[in-house]
Amino acid sequence: MTDLLADLMTPVITFLVMLAIVVIIYLLAGRLGPAKNPTKYKTKSYYCGEESPPPEEAHQSYDFFHVAFFFTILHVGALIVATAPRGMAAVLALILIGVMALTAFALFVGGKPHV
Repeated sequence: MTDLLADLMTPVITFLVMLAIVVIIYLLAGRLGPAKNPTKYKTKSYYCGEESPPPEEAHQSYDFFHVAFFFTILHVGALIVATAPRGMAAVLALILIGVMALTAFALFVGGKPHV
């Protein structure tokens, strides 16, 4: 009996069971929810009561991406430092941290006009 339970608890089987449960809940919620009636104002972007700019004038800012990526690099570096093993693997971890520092520098400086 315990072998059958162990076989059923493999990650793939568990994932498929959880996926089936999520799909069933999603389908039930779709049927129980209110009917959709899209109108002009429900599908329009909200700009605090102002008219939205035309697509060619919309400002695209990628600063958030740089900040988020910078944040990720620093946290992965901190995780590597905190869990660095001893021996030759520590040297490889230090090399990786150097590459990550170079990437962080490139993100910090890159994309800005140099005067």
